[in-house]
Amino acid sequence: MKDQKIKQKGDGFMAANIETMFSVREKPWHGLGTIVMEAPTSAEALRCAGLDWMVVQEPVYTGYNEMVKGYKANVRSSDRKVLGVVSDRYKVVQNVDAFSFTDELLGKGVQYETAGSL
Repeated sequence: MKDQKIKQKGDGFMAANIETMFSVREKPWHGLGTIVMEAPTSAEALRCAGLDWMVVQEPVYTGYNEMVKGYKANVRSSDRKVLGVVSDRYKVVQNVDAFSFTDELLGKGVQYETAGSL
């Protein structure tokens, strides 16, 4: 989604760098995202928010096809977009695992009001 500039009090603008998201019953201040009528469970929230993909770590290469040791590219499985380059010590936390952690922390029946990707 495109950057959308919203005028705020003061001397500047606030950018909404939203890639995908959902919210319940009404759009947030930036007017972006999908609206759902009921707060979803974690599995539904992942899908509604466009977060139902995995992070895959792949080797990084120079323009001369030489592997860069000690670094990996974090790549989104759904569209192959490079999300960032990290050291090979970096441990990925998958979206589904982050939502599962919240479910366990807050207990059975957790529902989400909003979620998304920046």
